[in-house]
Amino acid sequence: MDADQATEFTSLYSRNERQLFRFIASLLPSTADAEDLLQETAKKIWQQFEQYQTDKPFLPWACTIARYELLSHLKRQQVRRKYFSNEVVELLADDWSRRDEAREGQSRALEQCVKKLPDDDRRLLHLRYEGEESIQELPNKQTARRIPSTSRCSEFATYCSTAGKNESP
Repeated sequence: MDADQATEFTSLYSRNERQLFRFIASLLPSTADAEDLLQETAKKIWQQFEQYQTDKPFLPWACTIARYELLSHLKRQQVRRKYFSNEVVELLADDWSRRDEAREGQSRALEQCVKKLPDDDRRLLHLRYEGEESIQELPNKQTARRIPSTSRCSEFATYCSTAGKNESP
């Protein structure tokens, strides 16, 4: 793998790691097992990254690899623990994939709404949700010069919930 591919892998994986973990965690009984399987999956994705078709979405491809890693993991663990049967895992994985497609559309609509916000409001959202700042910490941040009123936030939420239905992203 060349340096450009390694950079692309790092970028794609880091953007999708949280969702990939949620997919894996939804199919395993413990967070520790999910974390272990995420590591195994990341290794396998790295090994197979040259086969990834860049014109296709990364997350479904990564989830497919995770699904096969999960099935292998379950086979290895079946003697020691009780897990879902392979058929149930397949059904759950398919269901998760279908719901993920819907979340993608909602996410695109939300991105469009956020782009329409004033810069200060976008920074505030970024601090709260991407920076994982608590609401109590936000007034202390230098970049949060003003905090939108509750009614303004409510108006924005209403706008976004209807915009996703009425506009194509």
